[in-house]
Amino acid sequence: MVKICKLIREHSFKDIRIFEKEAISLRKIGHDVTIVAGKNGKYVLGPDRNYITDKTYQQDSFIYKDVHFLTYVIKYPLSSHVNEMIKALEENRQDFFIDTLYDKALSTDANVYHAHEWHTLYEAVQIKRSLRKKGRNVKVVFDAHELEADNTLMALMMKEVDHLITVSESIKEIYIKRYPGIPVTLIYNSPSYQEEIPVKNDNKDSFTIAYEGVVTVGKGNPQKILDITNLCKSKMENFRFEIIGRVPVRKYYQVMRKKINDNPYIECRWVDYHDLPKELSNVHVGYIFFGTNEENRNYALPNKFFSYLNNGVPVVVNQSHEMKNFVEKYQCGIVVEKEDPTAEEYVEAFQLLYQDRQLLNQMSKNGREAMRTIYCWERMEERLAEVYNSLK
Repeated sequence: MVKICKLIREHSFKDIRIFEKEAISLRKIGHDVTIVAGKNGKYVLGPDRNYITDKTYQQDSFIYKDVHFLTYVIKYPLSSHVNEMIKALEENRQDFFIDTLYDKALSTDANVYHAHEWHTLYEAVQIKRSLRKKGRNVKVVFDAHELEADNTLMALMMKEVDHLITVSESIKEIYIKRYPGIPVTLIYNSPSYQEEIPVKNDNKDSFTIAYEGVVTVGKGNPQKILDITNLCKSKMENFRFEIIGRVPVRKYYQVMRKKINDNPYIECRWVDYHDLPKELSNVHVGYIFFGTNEENRNYALPNKFFSYLNNGVPVVVNQSHEMKNFVEKYQCGIVVEKEDPTAEEYVEAFQLLYQDRQLLNQMSKNGREAMRTIYCWERMEERLAEVYNSLK
């Protein structure tokens, strides 16, 4: 058994990758897992980014699904302290911390400190250094959910990392070149395989497109969704667009939120992670737009990508490096060959699948088979177990 402390600051304590997948799997394997999670004031955040007001989760310590949680109050802003962090690392001083994450994580007396953000990697590294001065060796795992910046702070912290986990082949290759000598394991953001999925509505006059997750300008793009909907409703009988997620409540998105909520052809609602298979059971095609102006998105394979395929839903995606390669390799959807396609260009792809149900069904089977044999969480759990076996 390995005693593991996972460190998070901005993620939800119920984050799908950190908690629902990795922590639950590590407990199942037989390890002891504690998650040290940040809260705003007295509230931790749920996966939908809303405050959880249940008093159970306001305590400094609680257990949920056999995972022990410690909480601390996050102090902001984080990015303004980079220079102090660099200086403390260069001078090997463990005396600069912006909040109590370091103390809470140190108190777990773990064997492995598993960080999920660049700024929680700082605390994990400082714990390793502090304990090494006392003659005790612990390991640090950095779970890079995205391609982090190549800068002085990261270079200093990565010198103490014992194993790096990341989320796509492209990002893995970049990290190997940046940090030679550090073992890197690729663990996709994939769900457990659905052995059986409901039979979809074969009515050729019905067509439902879905977007899963938070809709932002760079992910999904609310205006693009509205334009796609307005085009499709005039071309397809019984057309629906489902947003299985939400539009942010920030003022910038207020107008878009109202337009989406007022559109009779769009349904927008947040659902629990465990209810996704049911929600996707009547969806024909999954829509993904990932603005590639951010380098990370060009190399990403997001959760929603695997959720669609796992539930037999082919995808229509814009041209980003990693998604394009995957779709073309497994013939599980359509790539619109532009980084920023118009709504009209997306609709051309949707129309093709609306009219050719045989092609739609074959793509559905192709995606399911790729998930079953290679990409499902059961395969990723095996990789996670190998990472921890290598750290003993």
